[in-house]
This record gives sequence, structure tokens and C-alpha cells, in this order.
Amino acid sequence: MYRKNYLSLFLLLAVLLSCLIFTAESFAVLGRAKLTFKTPANHPTGLAFDGKNIWLADRGTHLLYKISPIDGTVITTIKAPGFDPRGLAWDGKLLWCVDAGEGWIYGINVQTGIAEKLLESNSPDPIGLAFDGEFLWLVDNKEKKLLKINRIDGMMHENIPAPSNNSKDLTFDGTYIWVADNGDDMLYRVDPSSGQVVTFLASVGPYPYGLCWDGTTLWCADYQKTEIYQLDLDDPDFVVKKDPKAYYWEAIHDFRNYGPDAVTDLDSYVAVPGDLDNQEIIETIQYDPMPENFVVDRWGQKFAHFHFKNIGSGSFLMPKMKVKAKLYHTEYIIFPERVGKLEAIPKELKAKYLADGLKYDMKNPIIQQAVQQAIGNESHPYWMVRKIFDYICDKIDYNLKPLGGWNPAPTVLKRGTGSCSEFTFIFIAMCRASGLPARYAGSIVVRSEDKGIDDVWHRWAEVYLPNYGWIPVDVSAGDSPVPAQRVRKIGVLSNRYLITTKGGGDSEYLEFYYNFNAKWKTEGTCKVYSKQFGEFTPIDLP
Repeated sequence: MYRKNYLSLFLLLAVLLSCLIFTAESFAVLGRAKLTFKTPANHPTGLAFDGKNIWLADRGTHLLYKISPIDGTVITTIKAPGFDPRGLAWDGKLLWCVDAGEGWIYGINVQTGIAEKLLESNSPDPIGLAFDGEFLWLVDNKEKKLLKINRIDGMMHENIPAPSNNSKDLTFDGTYIWVADNGDDMLYRVDPSSGQVVTFLASVGPYPYGLCWDGTTLWCADYQKTEIYQLDLDDPDFVVKKDPKAYYWEAIHDFRNYGPDAVTDLDSYVAVPGDLDNQEIIETIQYDPMPENFVVDRWGQKFAHFHFKNIGSGSFLMPKMKVKAKLYHTEYIIFPERVGKLEAIPKELKAKYLADGLKYDMKNPIIQQAVQQAIGNESHPYWMVRKIFDYICDKIDYNLKPLGGWNPAPTVLKRGTGSCSEFTFIFIAMCRASGLPARYAGSIVVRSEDKGIDDVWHRWAEVYLPNYGWIPVDVSAGDSPVPAQRVRKIGVLSNRYLITTKGGGDSEYLEFYYNFNAKWKTEGTCKVYSKQFGEFTPIDLP
């Protein structure tokens, strides 16, 4: 009887364990490790795939290991031709190895272990290596460049910027170059013709180093964990959420009538946040006092509506919305070739989010000319977004306090400076004018690690990409000469934004504002003070 009970308990635990494993897998996202091996030595650097097996360089043992991609067993080893082997690349005949200490690139016959080719790297700090079918690509760690070199004499044909400042190794996937960066702990996918980063993935381990492409997917060696990962690039969940933080907010409207006469009516609107990819509301939102009612505008945005009458001289009001929320650093992992065509965009979205607006003035010749200059004949939605993004970054400088408040998009383009809202107006106008649905998001911002106040706020755009949906685009923060920093303003949300507002344009309650709006009527002479702000306090995660 006891044996039966133990057996039943064992079976129950087995079922529960299998459920736990299934649950863990169900939360997997793009870029996870679907296979993991320990490296045969403790200083793994370059990786290469020879069509059947993986080659790994180790700078500690000065050996090159041939490894089975099925179970990670070592098939054979050969001595590295130098004492600091880093990047590896396979060209179909020779295994190429760059030695960082000597600065040479060796072409090795893996059957004999003999270096049959010897090229001078012509680089002060060579480190990573890849083969694109015709040329070798080399990381110059000092100059922060990727060099395209031939296999005859090692001379450079051209170069592109490294995606960031700590590039380690390279591999070629048939179209793009993948680059491992151990400073950002990221894997960047780079267009070899322009140097633009088109896709980014957080690395599985803390120190990504070696990279290779096996024809269908990506492998990465981690220097710190001494592990090799086969990465899942096909998981349909492309939204990565990490680094959760929790905060308590009070969204406050401080309204004062210093008189001497009365404010007859005050309507105060506060945009109500909800659950989104980047945030979870963890308790029921509270209000003080209770709003008169809740209203929804034509964009589907909900507001708490406070209404006050006959506010006499010397009266102070402070309606509040109280929110507890968990915020995530959120990344949308986009592969350009997986983005659908313009024709795939739903008609209802086009009808709503291609419309003109007061701040857009899409038919203005300045906007029309900008669209033509930016995208020309480009029709791929992803590349249209990138070209509009780059055009605005190149044309507009950030200025928080522009002359005349928030100006319409043509005025801002002509002037050449703008606030975050004005960058957003230009981006929306140019996207809509080119057939891409676009809208904006507005937020209250966590400005410090401690309790604080935000009375500046932040707004950015969202663009609709077929097969992906609404993607955040923060053009005002994207003006950087470093390719990785620029692309990480497309499809990335920091864990310091409480998004309150999603809108497409002029709102019957919010107008072109976000977070808050207020309207009042006065009788006689009144000196009115009206200020809206958000106060935030870090709290422990629930």
C-alpha cells in the first residue's frame, strides 16, 4: 500500500514537473537558447561552421576544437597557428583564424593542421572574422570598424562602422553580418552594404564572443559562462520583457484661483493607463476625489474627468489619480524580411491612422518633398520607417523649448529644431503621407532611482508594421553616430515610462496634449495657476 502511495506521489510529481517545464517553454521568446553545451576549455573566442561541425578557438589552450553540434563532443583538435586565436571563418576549403597578438590571418587546412595561407591583417587590433561567400570580414577593435578584405593579399576593399564599441566576433547569414558585442551584451545583425543595424538580440550569456551560422540558425559562444548556445530565431513571440521595476504614481493637477473673482467651471482630464506590453497595472487605480465620470475619445483613449464649479478666490484644488504599476524594459525583435507588405495593412487602420491632422499638414509641400527625399521609391515598410527615421535625425536637432510652443510638422522641418512632441509630429506626418499608419504614445517618466517628480514628460511615435503590429519609434532620442544606439530607438521601451496616452491626433478631450488637459471659464478678473505633474515612488515588486 505504501509502495502504491509512493508510486502515485512520484507520478504526480512527474506530471507537475512536466507541466512546469512546459510552462517555462511557453514563455520562451525569440533568441532563447534551444541547445546549450559546455565549451571544452575556459577561454572560448571564435566560432565557425564547416557545413557539418562547429570549430571553436580557445585563446587559453591555443587550440582549435572541432565539435559536434548534436551533443557538443570534441571530435578532434588542431593547434592554433598563433598564441592568441580569436575569430574563425570557414570558406569551404580553409579554416581562417585571426591571431590578435600577432596580427596575422591564417588559412588552415584542417586535415593537416598546416596554415597554407598567411595574410597580414593591416589592422591595429584584429579580433573577429567572418566569410560572406567571397570576402573575409574582420573586426578592427581599435578603429571600431568592420573591414571587408580579400583572401589573396588581405587588402581591404571597404569598411563599415562597427555596430557599437565592443564588437568581438562575426558571422554571415547569407544576407547580413551578425556581430557579438560584450559591452552591450547584444547580438547585432548588420547590413554589410551600409553598416546599419537591422536586428538586435540580447545575448543569452553575460559575455558573448564567438558567433557562427549553420545555414539555418545562429550559434554563440559565451566567454564568461564557457558555454555554446544554439539560438532560436523562429519563436513567434518577438516581444522581450525584462528588468521589471514597480512604482507608485500620483498624477496630480494643481489648480489655484488667486482671484479676486471666480472660476465658474473647471474640467480636468487625466489619461488613464492600462496594461500594455511594457507595463502591468498591479492594483485598482484610485482617485481623489472621485471623477465626475469617465470618457473615451475618438482614438479609444480613456480619461478620468474631474469637474468643479464656482471656484472662489483663494481656492486650491488638487485632483489625483493614484496608480501602482510594474514596468518592463521591452524590446520588439524585428527581422525586416518578416515584415509584410503595405497591402497587408488592415483597411480600418489605414482609414484611421493615415488621416491628416492639425499638427501634421501632410499635403504641405515641405512634407511632400521630405517624404520624396527620404524614401524615394522604397516600398518595404521596414525600410520606409528606417529612411524616415534617419532623415529626421539628420535634419532636426533637439530643443525642449521651441519658439511658439508645439509647431506643426512643416514649421519644425523648416526651422530645424524641435521637442520630442515635434519630432513625433514630423515622423507621423511623413509616415502617413507615405502610406504607413502612425500614432503617438505619451508617458510620465521615472527621472531618478529615488522618489521624484516629472513635469516634463515624454512622447514618441508608434508605427504599424504588418506581421508585427504597433512598434514604438523614439526619433528624438535616435540621433547617434553609433549604429546600435540609433536602431535601439526603434522597437525599444525603457522600464521608466508609465504610458498613459495612445492617440492619433487631435482629441476632443486632450486636444494635442498627452497625460493631462484642463479647461476652465472665469467670471471677472482671475489670476489662475494650473500645473500638472506626476510624482513617482519606487516600491517593492509584488
